[in-house]
Amino acid sequence: MTVAAPPAPRPVTLAELAKHKSESDLWVAHKGRVYNVTQFANDHPGGADLILEYAGQEIDQVMADADIHEHSDGAYDMLAEYYVGQLVKSKSATDAAATAIIDPISPLDEQLTAGLASAKRPLLDLSKPLVWQMLTSTFSKDYYLTQVHIPRHLPEPAYLFGNPVLEVLTRTPWYVVPLTWTPVVAYLAWSAAQVFPLETVVSMFLAGLVMWSFFEYTFHRFLFHIDTYLPDHPYALTLHFLTHGIHHYLPMDRMRLVLPPIFFAIIVQPPWFAFRAFLDFPSCAGLFSGGIAGYIIYDLTHYYLHHARVRTGYLRDLKKYHLAHHYKEYNEGFGITSKVWDYVFGTVLDYSDIKGGKRKTA
Repeated sequence: MTVAAPPAPRPVTLAELAKHKSESDLWVAHKGRVYNVTQFANDHPGGADLILEYAGQEIDQVMADADIHEHSDGAYDMLAEYYVGQLVKSKSATDAAATAIIDPISPLDEQLTAGLASAKRPLLDLSKPLVWQMLTSTFSKDYYLTQVHIPRHLPEPAYLFGNPVLEVLTRTPWYVVPLTWTPVVAYLAWSAAQVFPLETVVSMFLAGLVMWSFFEYTFHRFLFHIDTYLPDHPYALTLHFLTHGIHHYLPMDRMRLVLPPIFFAIIVQPPWFAFRAFLDFPSCAGLFSGGIAGYIIYDLTHYYLHHARVRTGYLRDLKKYHLAHHYKEYNEGFGITSKVWDYVFGTVLDYSDIKGGKRKTA
């Protein structure tokens, strides 16, 4: 995979900007800088139609309007990657000769130490396989954790290994999850129904859903975000990157959002055998039919929150909540399908109290 080099920055008049307003040719301007966001539009967390509504225009007010679609520092960082020129508000572009073209740097730089900011972009070369870069990296854990939580965007799935066979094994379309695990849920529920009455099977199924909900929260918080206890070693950082870091680094990668079946098959083994130590097979089957059904709901919901435009209702709130976890405060808001356990354990993400990628202070 190769990532095309962006064109050299150049003067762009308002008239020229206005010509680039289609889905296949989409430019916007922000604070005097022009960006070609054609490749990014379909992966915009707020939906492509929101960008199309303002295509070929200046978006200063839109970007700052939380009622339309609030943006974090990560959003401004991604916007900088599509910089193509300087906006000239005169009749001709020749007046731009004296215009200083400044490298767009977001307020996030102010939160980084001088050492981190000096090498802020990029953490990895996205045009090359990522795993080998991680394994041979020399950056510190602190640098890695700062960088990996600054979202980036690619118009196509990133390459992890470079080997076609391995790449296929690490890319999972969303529909693979229900196709793989729904038959397992049906078999487990059927196995329980051979021994227990229907109302008991339903009760065990519902208990399994609750069990998954708790597992979803604890797994996300204490394993995927094990940042404090993560060893400062390339192998440990690589493992962290593969399990969850890549999702924060490339949150809109459609092929690396849901769990590959082999990965879920591995992580479900310890709880299965733990329950089998004191429960018979039919009882475990009843519980895990609900637990695995909960996992299916979780993964499909997670994908939906990233890639669907939800305008109203509960899922709209969940989408804002989860995207705030990605783009504003990754140390809170660990619930995906529900905020219940965030309330129980005091990790509720109040994204209304966060502005520009950092929490407001009095």
